This record gives sequence, structure tokens and C-alpha cells, in this order.
Amino acid sequence: MSVAYPSPGVSFPLHRARPPSASTAETLVLVALLLQVIGGVVLFVGVSWFFGWSVLNPYPFAWIAVTGAVALAAVVLLFLYLAYTLSYLKIQQGDYQGAQGPTLVIGVLSLFAGVLPGIFYLIGYVKLGDAMREQQGYAPWYGPGYSTAYAPAYAAIGPAMPNVAPLVCKGCGRLYAVGQFSFCPSCGSKLGP
Repeated sequence: MSVAYPSPGVSFPLHRARPPSASTAETLVLVALLLQVIGGVVLFVGVSWFFGWSVLNPYPFAWIAVTGAVALAAVVLLFLYLAYTLSYLKIQQGDYQGAQGPTLVIGVLSLFAGVLPGIFYLIGYVKLGDAMREQQGYAPWYGPGYSTAYAPAYAAIGPAMPNVAPLVCKGCGRLYAVGQFSFCPSCGSKLGP
């Protein structure tokens, strides 16, 4: 670095732009979508076979069965489109709160059509909640741009013991709760007086 832009004295890891739970939720929703696409392809092949069979072997009221099968295939395609746009794309764009509701509804509805995709959607819903907490959870003394790796321990002690100030490492400047560590896990210097 130069004199105009000195190296930072404290090497805090920058806040992640994408929480780890968001990547997990995206993967779970993608797997559920792929399982539903496979089910949709199987349904399409069955409807095509049924349509071909009813054309070659006509029977009374065959048009009702074919219309019902085609309508079911259309509903499956609409469901896949809505799951992709309302859940998967919103997760990719980082709108975890906007994706959480549709993922829950799609997960519950998927339990009726196929149990496994529904379970994946519901776990993805839980992971979206974790991603929102990870994205918002930062220690007030660090600010939103820094890591919260050691903040939960002080946050648990801080409200219970309001007169206890956090310890500041003399080597790297990180904050720790009193009694949390004897030595700084980041730089190894002794904490305390």
C-alpha cells in the first residue's frame, strides 16, 4: 500500500456478500426443481402415451380423459415455472425474504405431489431464514462490514452483565468477551491486563 492508502491495522474479514446458508438454500431448491422436472418429464411421457393410445383405440369419453391429462400436465408446467421464478430466481438475486414465503407454499404443495421435493423445499425454507439471520446478524461495535465470529459470546454476556466491557486485543484490535479466551485466537497475544 502507499502512504495515501495505508494498510489497515486490523485484518477483519469482510462481510460476506452471500451468506453460506443462502448457497445451501439455493442448492436445495435447485435439487427439488430437478426432481420435479424429472417427474414432469415422466408425466409428459405418460400423457403422450395415453393420448396416442386413445387416438389409436378410441372409446367413449376418451376426450374427457385426454383433456384431464393435458390439464394436469399444464398445471405441472405452471407449478414448475412459478417455483423457478418465485423461489429459485429470488434466491439467486439475494431476495431471501421474498423467496421465503413462496418456498414454504411450494414446499407444502409439493408434499402432496411428491414427498422428496417437498422436503427439499421445506429445508430450503429453513435455510433461507438462517441466511436472513446471517445477513443481518452483526455485532454493533463492529458495524455491518465486519465479521461476527466472536460477537455471539459477548452478546450473551453483555446484557446479563452491563458493567463488563469487552477486552480489546492489543495485537490485532479484535473484541472478545471477558473470560472468553486467555489468548487471542487471531494473533496469539495475551488478553487482559
